[in-house]
Amino acid sequence: MKSTLLKTVLVGTSLASVSLTAAARPADAFVITNTSGSFDNVTLTDGTKVGTFGEAASDSNKVLFRNVNGENQVRWGQPADRYAKETQWDLETKEVEIGEWKNAYRWRRSRFGGWYKEWYKEYVVTGTKTVEQWVDNSYWRETGDDDKSGLGFAGVSNLDLDIGEVFNIGSLTHYNQTIKSNVAFGVSTDFQLELDFGDVIGAQEFNFTFSIDETLNSQEVCPYLTVDGGGCSDQIKWDFALDQSNSFDYEGEEYTLELVGFSEQVAANSIVDNFVSQEDGNNSANLFARLVKVDTSKEIPEPASLLGLVGIGLFVAQSRKNRIAAK
Repeated sequence: MKSTLLKTVLVGTSLASVSLTAAARPADAFVITNTSGSFDNVTLTDGTKVGTFGEAASDSNKVLFRNVNGENQVRWGQPADRYAKETQWDLETKEVEIGEWKNAYRWRRSRFGGWYKEWYKEYVVTGTKTVEQWVDNSYWRETGDDDKSGLGFAGVSNLDLDIGEVFNIGSLTHYNQTIKSNVAFGVSTDFQLELDFGDVIGAQEFNFTFSIDETLNSQEVCPYLTVDGGGCSDQIKWDFALDQSNSFDYEGEEYTLELVGFSEQVAANSIVDNFVSQEDGNNSANLFARLVKVDTSKEIPEPASLLGLVGIGLFVAQSRKNRIAAK
């Protein structure tokens, strides 16, 4: 697939600003060497669960778990079309002739039997030069795994942060592809985040669940903000922000991970608790979280107050047309 430029905008008019660095650095501090995320136990629209606690991913349920260039993905659904057009423009170099127009003549016989010179312009090649030009090399291909809908996550590395400090934990991508509505597709998936704290604490795992509302484009009224002329946008959010079942001990204190929100930038001044994935593209948002003490988590503001306005999401738009086909 050719890479394309993403365009993201925040939706809402009164979203509170959130500082992503602690006002004062407490004694508690952590170093995270890298983060990663993986997906499991996808629930489909027909009620089928695919993963560790259900059936295995297969051609019959159209679910696929994979890693592509360091990004863990879960894909589902069946592409709406058998073939897809890949638009591709390539900058190519070629040798072209150069020259100049010169006056020239030839002898012509007149109708009276005499001869005369007929003058004309003649293009004379004097050499060649190398030029660059854009060439349309677009082509048709059979659709496949890259044309399924789904989610992907790519982690980050080398984090130095304090307890309660909001940080970018990685990038979540919604692959908003054109899939058939009469073939089951994902509505939720378990999401496991792994934070590697190095030798002292080691790798720690935290579990969450994402809900995906992949809307039909045949609806008269779209449930989420949608660009004019496009299919209805989709929404991604988590079912719970705090992992109550997994924690780790460090110097006599228990800690766990809390999801805080999404932002369009790697380091932004405001974050939101969900993002709306506009049709026509593979849309990404950075996921933010924080480490909290298990026994003092109530003293830290809830994500709702941190975000300023619950229910306002990150709206992401891209140029390529992808949607769930209507029945």
